[in-house]
Amino acid sequence: MSLEITQREEDGIYRLALKGRLVLGDENIGFRTTIENLLAAGATRIVVNLEHVNYVDSSGLGALIDAHRKTKAKGGRLMLTNLRPNFKQALEMAKLLTIFETSPTEATAVAGF
Repeated sequence: MSLEITQREEDGIYRLALKGRLVLGDENIGFRTTIENLLAAGATRIVVNLEHVNYVDSSGLGALIDAHRKTKAKGGRLMLTNLRPNFKQALEMAKLLTIFETSPTEATAVAGF
């Protein structure tokens, strides 16, 4: 299954809804390209909704870390929402959850900006 990325903007907040697998290959490249394009266009507030992501491998995790790092370097914020329990647990075990801003829902993430 490929990764579908639905993008919308409202009040300068860019919302990305991901669906599928965030893994090595075209999926990873597509996500990285989307983030790079947003940052190049001046986006500073990005919400990544992971509700419909059913699998993230180490390459996908690297893409999320890279997106966070690049957004922060541009003076922006990237928030992850709707983390599935197993993914959230994996981030906690790897001691990576603390580097990300997370929110239980997309609405609370948007309100947090």
